[in-house]
Amino acid sequence: MDAIHNRCERRVGKCLGRVWETGINCHRLKFIAGNVSGKIMRTKSFSFGLFKFLIVAAMLSAAPLMAAGGEGGAFLEKLSLSASPSSVLVVCHGFGCAYRNPFVLTPARVTMLRGMLGAAKSAKDERKVLAKAVAWFDREGGRTAGTVGRVARASAETKSGPTQMDCIDLTANITELLIVLDRNKMLRFHHVGEPVSRGLFIDGKQPHTTPVIVENASGTQWSVDSWTKAYGQSPDIITITEWKSKS
Repeated sequence: MDAIHNRCERRVGKCLGRVWETGINCHRLKFIAGNVSGKIMRTKSFSFGLFKFLIVAAMLSAAPLMAAGGEGGAFLEKLSLSASPSSVLVVCHGFGCAYRNPFVLTPARVTMLRGMLGAAKSAKDERKVLAKAVAWFDREGGRTAGTVGRVARASAETKSGPTQMDCIDLTANITELLIVLDRNKMLRFHHVGEPVSRGLFIDGKQPHTTPVIVENASGTQWSVDSWTKAYGQSPDIITITEWKSKS
């Protein structure tokens, strides 16, 4: 137990150092770190995937929201993923992107996606088609990563391990896909925004992060949230205002 606790403290220290350097408010992160540290002393096991999720969520929530056009790159870079994914995407799983599998967007897959999105005649249509595209990617990526049995709202209290995905995994996966679609001009009515987080326990809400698309005409931000759905199901696409109001 002492060895686990010491490793945890070293990780918190490194993360707090980066937070300090970037000017993000440390108080919220220290609160999370204290909570996690306390739980380690009361339990026989500890999921570093859960710990990483809490740290990333705290950093995102404490940081100022990037303007539309950030394109999700900053979030991906925090996980040591490419901010400019191309034909080979990384499927994150196991909580906090602890496990990673390559997923190739073959020419046939790109043609299929282009055909799907090309049928959209409005922003509302595009969101409906995007939901289907994200569900398709979850199914295909899940076969590659071995997450076909992933459950909705996966956490340490439900199921964990390499067969499951938390919201950090899903946000990374979907953001990668959205960036590729956007940069290949498959999105006509939206562009990719920087992921958004809510909840830090102190406000009574569970920490949660979601990918974001921004409607070109209105500037409205929309959540593309697959964490609330099980494997292969379409994500909830709702406004960020509504998404933030949920717990």
